[in-house]
Amino acid sequence: MAQSLQLLNRRIKTAKNIAQISKAMEMISASKIKRAQKAVEANKPYAARIVELTQTILSHMDLETFKHPYINGNGSDKNLLLVISPDKGLCGSLNTNLFKKFLEAEDKNTKLVALGKKISQFGTRTSGEMIANFNIGTVLPEYIIVYQLIEIIKKEFISGNVGKVQILYSQFNSIFSQVPVIKTILPIETVAAQGQLPYLFEPKPEEIINDLLPYYLEAVVYNAIIEAFTSEQAARMVAMQNAKNNALDIADYLTLSYNKQRQEKITSELLSLSNSN
Repeated sequence: MAQSLQLLNRRIKTAKNIAQISKAMEMISASKIKRAQKAVEANKPYAARIVELTQTILSHMDLETFKHPYINGNGSDKNLLLVISPDKGLCGSLNTNLFKKFLEAEDKNTKLVALGKKISQFGTRTSGEMIANFNIGTVLPEYIIVYQLIEIIKKEFISGNVGKVQILYSQFNSIFSQVPVIKTILPIETVAAQGQLPYLFEPKPEEIINDLLPYYLEAVVYNAIIEAFTSEQAARMVAMQNAKNNALDIADYLTLSYNKQRQEKITSELLSLSNSN
């Protein structure tokens, strides 16, 4: 009985320690997500506007005469896939869902650029070729990482090594919803013109689009990075909150069992004393 009580006491302490650690990690993620959400909210309208403006101009241009590698593409059958993942785990099913989506898109014709330790480790066990990997870090990534990624994208796409560039990341919908998505960023998909061009341009649209396309690529890549980072913090905050609550529930259950066994022991000792008298 004494050993059983000691074991229960140790398990209660362990459960409470886990709850404390989980609470600390939950609070860290909660503080990070506030800044990350602000970055997403500030950047998303800009990125959406760049994409809309690019699509609108291209839809009213004669693409038979206007040539640009970002639009016309090349004949390569290889695909460059940029995947963004966390560096660490303990974020619920976020990584698992991302890996499942990755396996749907990946094959032997895929060249992989990994941003995040988790996808770097997972990607080495797949059939594609990993050509670069980076850590995403534990704080909101700085903008300089965008330039490093775009240099790789431009080198592979413009040289004709790959015919398509896609980006896979966890899209941030809310604190409780993060969905892995794949978006094709090169070649840029054009849409049919809807009505008259709603802008007057100076200089010509052809000149503007040449200057706009690099910003288009930057905006799309950076928006994916900060959404992926925000998704990671949200998923970890919720996972740690659940872990804390579960640990406290276990501690309460074990405490109840401890008190019950302790009471039984005391009752048994009293009965023994009574019988001896």
